[in-house]
Order: sequence, then structure tokens, then C-alpha cells
Amino acid sequence: MDIKVSGGSIIKGTVFCSGAKNAVIPLLCASLLSKGKVMLRNVPRISDVFDICHILRYLDCKVVFKGHTMLIDNTNLKYKPLFLEECQKIRGSYYFIGVFLALFSKCEILLPGGCKIGSRPIDVHLQAFEDLGFKYFIEDNILTVYKIKVNEEASLVLTKKSVGASINAIFAGLRLNHYEIKNGLYEPEGLDVIHFLQKLGYHLTLNNEVIRYEKSKLDFKLTKHTVIPDRMEAMTYAILGLLKGEVTVKRVNTNDLTCPLKILKDAGYQISYTETEIYAKKSYGKEMHIITDVYPGFPTDLQSVFGVLSLNTIGKSKIEETVFEKRMQIYYDMRDSGAQCEISGNQAIVTGTNKIHSKNYNACDLRHGAALLLLALLGDKESIITNFDYVLRGYDDIINRLKALGGKITII
Repeated sequence: MDIKVSGGSIIKGTVFCSGAKNAVIPLLCASLLSKGKVMLRNVPRISDVFDICHILRYLDCKVVFKGHTMLIDNTNLKYKPLFLEECQKIRGSYYFIGVFLALFSKCEILLPGGCKIGSRPIDVHLQAFEDLGFKYFIEDNILTVYKIKVNEEASLVLTKKSVGASINAIFAGLRLNHYEIKNGLYEPEGLDVIHFLQKLGYHLTLNNEVIRYEKSKLDFKLTKHTVIPDRMEAMTYAILGLLKGEVTVKRVNTNDLTCPLKILKDAGYQISYTETEIYAKKSYGKEMHIITDVYPGFPTDLQSVFGVLSLNTIGKSKIEETVFEKRMQIYYDMRDSGAQCEISGNQAIVTGTNKIHSKNYNACDLRHGAALLLLALLGDKESIITNFDYVLRGYDDIINRLKALGGKITII
């Protein structure tokens, strides 16, 4: 999909935060671990969710998705190899591996895909599976994981902090009687998955970054769960307010945004918030120094949109990307649009300016596409953004929501 964006419009209004993309994908996969039906509320209507639903239906699950509520019935769930195009389209399809190992002791799947934002091997996942008693091999882009020995208990230390690997290890270990996982990384989205599993009846405890599991009997029942707010979406709309007018973001959990909100307050932007709401008004801040890090540090998923915000600073801001090596494209786009950006490897120094010349852009990934949308709205004329489908992977109905705020956007 390509879109045309007119710069110069004033953005004003209220946005209600959607459910978190990075929580709902593992939650949908985890729904297969229930002994009955699952009702998920606050489910974002994004393309990644529709792709996961296609996989669930392929596995003979019944899925009813109305509004932002989804009912999943896996009574007729069957094992099938996951040789589907959807598995290669989205990174989060790898959560089916851990779930399948818990349910069937094996999994055959096309290697997961997703945005090309750098090297993102799943070696930490695979090592965790081996520590839990499984073996794997890869042939012709197909990953096969299977059980080689019966483990009643396990204790493993993840070789690297990874949310995806931590959740996958939790899933795969549910077939054991007992396990503990050290050096895990859960973030708010991972904690949401753990809370959901606890509702299903799995006895999981988290203490001092060590998660423990004790096998317990599961009940057949309807389990209801509400997906947490998407902190990346919430902050994207807040930054839009700081750049272009006045935006109130509601139904957000600001306790999950302590680091980026503190950066904005320290820089002097006109932003205020309660536990569930953010108010942001167009303003210019002092120079910022941002270094991406794992939670509770600054999220890599917000680096690009904060890069665009650095145009509304008085002075020079420095941005360093330490998580993914291919997330600096926005600074080349900003430079082509007239901004002064010094780019060296995974570092950029941006000089604030209020003159952005509209250009045509090509979205390279989800977060880069969102940042391009902000940049296009800052432009002096019209811009075309190609490959905007990337943005629809993580932002629910973003085009219509921006139109309601005053943005001038047309689907080409």
C-alpha cells in the first residue's frame, strides 16, 4: 500500500490506545495452551493479528473476531506442520514452536520472518529448547524441533536477555513437572503473557528475574483476558502531538513508559500525564541524548520516532542504537528532507530545525514507516510513502485515526 501525506496540517484531538502488538501475538499463540475457550479483549486489528488468526484456523481452531474482542475455541486443535506463508511474514510466529513443544513434543515450521531491522537469529530460543531436552535441525528453510529425552525438571540460564526467547522457553517447559529460567527478560508484554498463563492455571512465579514453574492440574473453563495497552503506539501519538499540535492519549499505562517520558520532561517539552493518560502539546525541547537498551531502558522501537522529534529541539541531539544494527534509515530520510544529520554507524547527531522539505519515502520496516509518517506530516508540501503496509502490522487503523485528528492522508 502507498499513501499520500500532506504536510502543514494541524493535529488536534484524542486517541484511545490499542492493545499491545508485542503482547497479543504471544497471547494468541498461548491460547492453544488452554483447556477450553479463551476470550481476549482489546485485541488490535492489525495485519499481524490477522495472520496469526489464519494459522489458528489452519490448526482447526474456531476463531471469532468482532470489534476488538476475540473468542478462540481450540477443542478440535490438531498437530500440523506449519509450512504457511504467514509464518514467514511475521517474526512472532516463532511462539508456536514453544507452544507446540508443550502440546505435541515436536514442531515443524518455516523459519520466521518479520521486519528486516538487522540480524535477529533465534539461537537463544534454540539453546533453551536444547536445555529443556529437545533437539533441532534446519533444512531448506524449515526448522524441525523434537523431543529426544524425557526431562521431568530443568534449570537453564538464557545465553542472552531476550523477551522472545524467555517466553518461548516458558511455553516449551510447560510439559515438564518443574523448571526455572534465569537471565530472562520479560518487559510489560512478557509479563502480560505470564499473567495470562496463570489465569489458565499454570503455576508460574517470577522473583528476582527468575521464573519457576510447578506442574498443576488445569481446569476446563472460559478464560478471559484483556491485552495491555501498546506503549509504542501511545508514545507515537504523543510525539505527534509534540510535533504538530495537541494530542491526548487515553487508556495507556504510563508506568511502562517511565524512561521515554522522563527524557521528554527533562528536555522541557509540554507533556503531562497520569497513570492512564498522556497530554502532549507542540513545543520545542532541549537537546536529547538517547541510547536504546532493554527494558526498563529506552525502547529500540521508539528510536526512530524520537529521531523525528529531535527536529523540534534547540541544539543538537545524539541518538545511539545498540539493539538492532539496521534501524538508522530515518536519519538519511531526514537529511534528504533538509535536516542536518551527522550519521556514523549506529549513531546520529541531529540539529533541530523547523524547515522540512517534503520528499517521497519508502518504508523499510514497521517503526521506520511510523517515523516517516511523522516526518511527512512535518513537510512543506505533499509526500508519498510506499510500502506503508509495514505500518499496518503494528498500528490499528492509523490512517483513519490520523484523519480524525486533522491529518490529510490519502490511500493511493
